[in-house]
Amino acid sequence: MNSLIILPHECVDASSAVLLNERAQYAFGTHEVRVGDVIKVAVLGGKRGEGQVIESSPQRVVLSISLVLPALPPKLVDLVVGLPRPQTIRKVVQAGVMFGVRSLHFVRTELGEKSYLMSTALSPESLEEEAVKALEQIWDSRVPEIRVHRSFKHFCENRLPMLDGTQAPIKIVAHPTGQSLGGCPALGKAQEAVLAVGPERGWSEAEVGEFLVRGFRSVGLGERVLRVELALTSLLGQIDLLRLQGSAPHGMP
Repeated sequence: MNSLIILPHECVDASSAVLLNERAQYAFGTHEVRVGDVIKVAVLGGKRGEGQVIESSPQRVVLSISLVLPALPPKLVDLVVGLPRPQTIRKVVQAGVMFGVRSLHFVRTELGEKSYLMSTALSPESLEEEAVKALEQIWDSRVPEIRVHRSFKHFCENRLPMLDGTQAPIKIVAHPTGQSLGGCPALGKAQEAVLAVGPERGWSEAEVGEFLVRGFRSVGLGERVLRVELALTSLLGQIDLLRLQGSAPHGMP
């Protein structure tokens, strides 16, 4: 077990928490917490720290907690993802949370399946469940902003401009015919990035054109066609590298 996320309502006070029923079964069965264990914990949306298991059963888990660390700071990255199939939605949420993105936007696209909008994977409960799984892996407590947009046009006109920020962000739309990311300048710590990855069938030409008009750079990820979650993790990793290059002392690679 990497860490255990405690939900805010499970905190009895600042120093204790009680998990009941399904949540207790999750901690007892999946995480195998037992009396006397000292484990890493975090309150969802709050601080991180340690917890000592005072009681443990499939029906009730009691923890004595000490929370002294803040949540990990978010990276200045906003993800725009063309709405993929339900099983991929879950993977995208986990990848975005683990990389520490600031926000994640699922957008209905021209080539995407309309029925995906009805998936239970997009319910607030399901999105939070996947986010919690990822937070437990990295011992963090901050869930990024996660939004579902039913119209590409409405998103571009009303929400996308809000992601541009004021720090001359790098803006990238993944597209098979795009250029290499190698030509992009290094990123400073305070500079923002907006990354757009299409669904399984990709962005339409009209959608790519809309991104380009709004200052995005079309970037290809090589000859191989990647799954959505692999494409976005590849881009996120490359953005991290650009940021490392931007923070390196002058003259160092």
